[in-house]
Amino acid sequence: MADSEYIYEIIDNEDDARDCAQLIAEEFSAYNPITVFDHITPTWFFEETSWPLMKDMLHEHLSFLARHRPTNEIIAAIIAGDLYLQHKNKHLCDTSNILRTIPVGDLLDEMDNLFISRDFGQELKPNMILHITVCAVRSQHAGKGVAKEIVQNICDYAREKQGFQYILVQVTNQATRHIFVNKMGGTEVTVIDPTTWIWKKKDDELSCPYKDYKGGSIPNILVKL
Repeated sequence: MADSEYIYEIIDNEDDARDCAQLIAEEFSAYNPITVFDHITPTWFFEETSWPLMKDMLHEHLSFLARHRPTNEIIAAIIAGDLYLQHKNKHLCDTSNILRTIPVGDLLDEMDNLFISRDFGQELKPNMILHITVCAVRSQHAGKGVAKEIVQNICDYAREKQGFQYILVQVTNQATRHIFVNKMGGTEVTVIDPTTWIWKKKDDELSCPYKDYKGGSIPNILVKL
């Protein structure tokens, strides 16, 4: 899984996992439209999002990184796991009293549930759908094809080595949307406009936290492997 400048490999140890989670936190807080809109710091994103996700999925050995061959620096990462396991584990946990600090977490959870209950149209089974939760490339290496290559590598591995049939991803960045739809042949099965999305919080309080958001719609994209 290598080319002339970059190496693509499975994240299989905690040191690399932590470095990848930190990379994702830094890039999302600086460049992802909805994270920037919510004024999320790298420290908060690492502690509350990227590192917990990485720890939860590390044992599945389905997440990927890219290294810059000349320096051995990790310059891109994808956190991914079996959607069946994620959905099962959420149902085993009592989340009724959890209030998200930022609403986008609930928005993406709603999109997961819509896909499973309405859009997929099949019974969800193990090793059927690989769910890509977050992916990021160091800004210094943007525009060099790294994002497409790391996505292609994780798709090939999921299909050939693990028997997955589909990839599911929600994207809040239009460049990533272009990769999954136009480069990978994905289909947008649900699209939500954050500016009209209603967030239901505790005590049945309702709000529209993204009414002034300018980053575009958020799709559920399904890629058939």
